[in-house]
Amino acid sequence: MEIFSKVLTETDRRVRLTVPTRALRHINMPSGDNNVDLSVMDSGGNRHTFRCYTRPDGHPKPAFTTGWLDFARAKGLQIGDKVTMSKLEDEGEAGGAPQYIIHTARPRTITLMGKKIIVGWLDLPHP
Repeated sequence: MEIFSKVLTETDRRVRLTVPTRALRHINMPSGDNNVDLSVMDSGGNRHTFRCYTRPDGHPKPAFTTGWLDFARAKGLQIGDKVTMSKLEDEGEAGGAPQYIIHTARPRTITLMGKKIIVGWLDLPHP
């Protein structure tokens, strides 16, 4: 099940990955806490740990902080690339930790009448 998909901005590439608020319903944030570490598998089968952080007061504005920039650098992510995060429906044993998968892609473009148009996405290789 897809949790979110987004095209990376400068903030996502250089500071933290901002996550749509609606994604929080798929992330098991402990009650009373404002962060949780997620074990996420990339398309190459490598595991990464991202801290999902929310503001303690007011609008949660979730973001992946710790671990995200190392992943972005290792993958060579650029502004305009796309990140899709999914959660496996079958989480194994009852009460087991959710299984998350992250997929990265770069836009495939053509230039038509002086404008770049995205015609598809190319999967990024894993480091």
